[in-house]
Amino acid sequence: MSKSVLLSVALVVGLASTAHAELPAAATAGLASINTGIGDAADAAWPLITAALVAGVLIKLVKRFTNKV
Repeated sequence: MSKSVLLSVALVVGLASTAHAELPAAATAGLASINTGIGDAADAAWPLITAALVAGVLIKLVKRFTNKV
């Protein structure tokens, strides 16, 4: 590649990385609401995931020890 092509690419990349638009307030509020909802859903799911994991381990242990008896 020639120097002019590399310079042009570097200029475009530099301008593209600094040129960004601010989101409207309604969009920002909507994204914040979605983010909060996802966080709440994840917080609600962890106890269920933990309970399912513990139940699975207990079932495997019970099966293992009942087969030995």
